[in-house]
Formats: sequence, C-alpha cells, structure tokens
Amino acid sequence: MPFATHTTGGHSTLDLVLGIAILLWALAGVTALLSWLTRLPRRCRKRTADHRGHHSRFDRLRVGGDADPDHTEDPSATMTTVEHNTSFESGRGRGAGIPTRVAQHDDTTVATKRPSVLGPRCSPETLEPLAEHLDASHALALAEARVAHTLAALPSDRWLVERYALIGGHRIPFLLLGGTGVFTVWALSGPPTWDELPIPAHVATHVESALPGYTGPLRVGICRALAPSGIEPRWWCRPGEPGAWVMGLDWLIRWIEHYGREHGLGAVDLQRLRELSQPKPGPAARVPDVVPDLR
Repeated sequence: MPFATHTTGGHSTLDLVLGIAILLWALAGVTALLSWLTRLPRRCRKRTADHRGHHSRFDRLRVGGDADPDHTEDPSATMTTVEHNTSFESGRGRGAGIPTRVAQHDDTTVATKRPSVLGPRCSPETLEPLAEHLDASHALALAEARVAHTLAALPSDRWLVERYALIGGHRIPFLLLGGTGVFTVWALSGPPTWDELPIPAHVATHVESALPGYTGPLRVGICRALAPSGIEPRWWCRPGEPGAWVMGLDWLIRWIEHYGREHGLGAVDLQRLRELSQPKPGPAARVPDVVPDLR
C-alpha cells in the first residue's frame, strides 16, 4: 500500500509537469499568432504602397515618351522598361545598367523591332513627283554647301558670314557684312528663272530695314554653284523689275571683294554686331510669325 501511494504520487507529479509544458507551448503559439495578425495589416499597406509607387514610376516613364502603347503587362517587360528608361535618362551607354538576363531578351524591351513592310504600297506615278522635289532639294543642299566652303576663305576678322538669317519671315542662305559692304548670296543648282530673279531683291529690302542709318547699297548675288567654271558676274533683270548678279562659284569671292570700301564695315563694327547678337538672359526676341521662305 505505501508503494502504491508512492507510485500514484509520482504519476501525478509527471502529469503536472507535462500539463505545465503544454500550457506554456500553447501560450507561446497564441502569442506568435497574435503578433503575426498584428503585423499583417501593416505589411499589406506597405505592399500596396510599393505597388502603387512602382506603377506611378512606370507611368511617369510612359509620359516621357519611351513606353510603347502596345506594352505588355508581363513583370519582366515592366522591369525591362524601367531599367531601360533609367539608363537612358542617366546618360549612360545603351544597355548600361540593364541586367544580363533582361538585356538578352530584346523582345520584351520598349524599343521593339517591328517587321518591315514587304512589297510595294505605292505606284511609281505616286512617288515620282515627290522624288523630283527631293532630288532638287538634295541638289540645292549641295550647292549651298559649296558656297559655304568658298565663303569660309573670307578672313573672319574682316567678314561676318551668317547662315540662314531669318529676317522679315524669310531665311537668307548667306548674309555677309564686311569690308566692301553688305551682301545677300543665294545658291542655286541651275540657272534662275525670270520669276525667281526678283525674289532675292525683295528679301534684301528687309535687311535694309534692319540696318537703319546704313547708307551703302545692299548687293544681291545668285551663285550657280554646280555650273561649270567661267560664269562671270552679270546683272540680270526684266524691265521694271529688280534683279540680281548671277555668277559661277569661282567668281564669288572676286565679285565680293572688287567693290570699294567707302560703305564697308570695320572690324570694330563686326565685333560689336557679334556681341549684340549673342543670346541674352530672359525670353528670346520674337520674330514675325511667318513661314520662312528658303528660296
């Protein structure tokens, strides 16, 4: 009987210890669960804010013009778009800052390579009129480039050569001011027509209005820069209409320099003109809102 009592007491002590251990384990589990439930709303709010911030940055990049309207919502494509725009805006070279695994998949980038249109869409009759204008434009650009190369031989301390000066709504290909006076020079790829001859003289009147107090004549020259050499300067006009001097490229400098210096501009005048024409702080000066005339 004493042995049985001792045995029963031993089992009661063991049960008590196990019960306390189970109770502590249960309390720890409940505490951990409550702690996780407490942090869950904050984690959800943080993930929502990060998600909104990510899309907000992506939308700003799309507003900048780099995003493709047909972009995909695939996560890798979105990451590629953000990485590509960030690298471009930071000024680094193409592909800098883009992960290797992203750079290898060009089909997910913003600048997708679309297939070219195969086969003709327009007939030759549709394209030929525009091609003629483009061919004439290319020839005129070549003629102006040759005139610019020739005028570059004029000493910069004695001459000011202004390209495409916008005056009175017209763009003058070459405006020259220097030791023998003021000149406007127009390059042509072929001989001028009678209807074209009065145009440079008409534009020159706007230059005269922009030089109040200048008493010298403003001389107008047309240079046939693509013609064979040997075309000496000659005055061309129709009765009762303004005209212009027409010459070849090899006579251009000699025509400019053969005039006297009684109406020429000095080196101080040219330096002052350069200083006055430099950009100044504040809003830019307005010019007449007229479509420029490149003829």
